[in-house]
Amino acid sequence: MNAFQIIVKKNFDVIIVGMGPSGLVLAGLLANYGIKVGIFERNKSTVKEPRAVSIDDESLRVLQSFSLHQAVLKNVSQNYGSHYYDAKGKLFLKVEPNSCENGFFKRNAFDQPTFESTLRKHLEGKKNIDINFSHTLISIKNETNRVIANFKDSKGIKKSILGRYLVGCDGGQSTVRDLIGVVMRGSTFSQKWLVVDIYNTKNFFRHTQVYCNPKRPSITLPGPNDIRRYEFKLNDGEGSKKLSEDFTRKLIASVGVDGQAKIRRSQVYQFHALIGSDWKKKSVFIAGDAAHLSPPFAGQGMNSGIRDVGNLGWKLALAVKMPQSSNILETYFLERKEHCWALINLAIRMGKIMMPKNSLYSFFNSSFFRLMKLNKTLLSYMSQMKYRPKPKLKTGLIFFHGKETRDDKKLIGTLFPQPLVQDRAGILSNLDEVLGNKFSLVCYIKNHETYISLEKHLNNFSKTCKVVIVLNQSCMIFPSRHEVVRDFNNLLEKMETRVPENSVLLLRPDKLVSAIYEKNNLHYLSNLLNNNEIFSF
Repeated sequence: MNAFQIIVKKNFDVIIVGMGPSGLVLAGLLANYGIKVGIFERNKSTVKEPRAVSIDDESLRVLQSFSLHQAVLKNVSQNYGSHYYDAKGKLFLKVEPNSCENGFFKRNAFDQPTFESTLRKHLEGKKNIDINFSHTLISIKNETNRVIANFKDSKGIKKSILGRYLVGCDGGQSTVRDLIGVVMRGSTFSQKWLVVDIYNTKNFFRHTQVYCNPKRPSITLPGPNDIRRYEFKLNDGEGSKKLSEDFTRKLIASVGVDGQAKIRRSQVYQFHALIGSDWKKKSVFIAGDAAHLSPPFAGQGMNSGIRDVGNLGWKLALAVKMPQSSNILETYFLERKEHCWALINLAIRMGKIMMPKNSLYSFFNSSFFRLMKLNKTLLSYMSQMKYRPKPKLKTGLIFFHGKETRDDKKLIGTLFPQPLVQDRAGILSNLDEVLGNKFSLVCYIKNHETYISLEKHLNNFSKTCKVVIVLNQSCMIFPSRHEVVRDFNNLLEKMETRVPENSVLLLRPDKLVSAIYEKNNLHYLSNLLNNNEIFSF
């Protein structure tokens, strides 16, 4: 029999196409919920060459949800910033964020091959994960309640894979996206950049160095284990030919001491600012670079993909376990598109700062940021990366009862902060590890008397959601039938968007605030929990 005629059939809850960061993280999330997953990759292994180099606090928080953050952090250089230099090489701006409202530093350097290898090893130990390399997707039969995906392996054997859902995490040239007819909209930039990764750097500066020189904008970024990245804007005509090693080394030497370093990879890139017209068609989804492409200047391309699957993962698990609630999947694109596009626009704006058109633009840019230092509020806005758009849902799985305060409305739809908390035994942990990965209720209070007045209500709510009492640092930990922890560093009181005291906050599995209630309107919360089965997920 001809090998091409052999049909192998398998059945999964979720089929994932693509074993890059988004696909691997999604598999990890689903494995944690006990979902049966088949993950397929056309290449022979996960990547061997460096691509993305920055992982942020929100991505690490997603990894924390399935207990992989510690393994990843072993190979990460944590907490670096960016220094910006003008056309004359003079420093005009420092961006060095030091806040950890999500439990991690905002900027961290990593090596993508090591990262993907760590994720893969984690998945190999899961009985509900089926890993398949050298599998090329040929076609999809997309129906309302199921998907049939047809693959061909390296031996030419055809495989017909049945799943309830399929997620394309197969990169910028996504086959899944093309098969379901999603159109990418936005811009492609004419500028080309040379990206060079080296081993054994002699540049031990801990931060990114950004040279905003109109003649040759360039960037050098730190990495773990003495690796470093250099990026150079190519002038007209340079990107259309093969670049010599001598040319590459001269560029590296022009901005530092690594001109003779061992080159790991050298690649010319053209950047895009594109987003898919839709990320869901019937039972098929796209995520990561398959759904959107961003210029690299904000370091958010891969991180946006991890946010995608952080939003989608728990919803897929819920839809598999509670098929009657599968309409929750309609909120995926609705909730993600605005924040994703905001980060793409941030990258475009940062690119304009890095690539001034001429010396006059360079002068005005650097002068503006130097003047900013006279205003502490503006300086903090830049230096602490407050300009990075935060997730903020305006629609989707959020609930309003009409009695919210102005601060409540600011908080609903955002990520709840993750303080370091202490339990009654004195053990410290991050809050998410206490909350778990389902819907939860957080009550933030300063004194025991407030808890007593709420206890009866909280007891009733605990039948549906996990209840966690988070105490202000000023309060001693007291006994309760619910889990009680103290905000060890008083993070919640320090937040710019105030976390309301003596209120009950409904948190989603992805730790976004879904609703806020006070004692006098808790009946709205009772009605919500009793009339919607998703909260018992």
